[in-house]
Amino acid sequence: MIFIDDLGFELFTLPLISATLIYTILRAYYNSRSNVTEIRSYLLDGVIPVAGLGALVLVMALFNEFTWTLPGSYNILFYDVYALLGLSLLLFALAIKFGYKLQLVGFFALLSGLITIYYGIVGYRLGMTEEPPALLGLYVLYGLTGVFSYPMTLTIDRVTVAKVAGKDPKIWSWAIYLFVIFALLAGLLGAYIAIFTIPAHLAHAP
Repeated sequence: MIFIDDLGFELFTLPLISATLIYTILRAYYNSRSNVTEIRSYLLDGVIPVAGLGALVLVMALFNEFTWTLPGSYNILFYDVYALLGLSLLLFALAIKFGYKLQLVGFFALLSGLITIYYGIVGYRLGMTEEPPALLGLYVLYGLTGVFSYPMTLTIDRVTVAKVAGKDPKIWSWAIYLFVIFALLAGLLGAYIAIFTIPAHLAHAP
């Protein structure tokens, strides 16, 4: 069987995802401050990159789930939650594109985030990876990003409903900022881990 080592690339997709989501969300939020009911139209501009990343992550996760490319239980530790991440991104992009309520996707992301945190805690307690604290931090931060995506999507739905009803909606700025903060912290930690992982993978390629 051919040995495939794409873990380094997968690690770099994490900060790429964080950066794309942060840019998409903040751009939509600030461009719509004068008229918050237009926030979904600005989010629509980010559908292609978000959907592309989601599809890429989901395909890689499922491939590695089916072929078991990592030793022992590491395949479970990494690719179970990686698949949930890819699916969450893809569902978010599709919901925006086709005008569905985002809060249902946000709720799915919340549950996925809690699962991710659980995997991180178990992996940390078992001492998995060479740096268990980094593993725990990465899983907790991305898990919290998923958790706080629920109030973020909920407030976007609220202003959309208010627009239809002809009311003056108020967006929950705290929900936007909490999502962005955790996505930023997760992305920075993901980038840090990826930067120090790549040299070892390049030096010892199969």
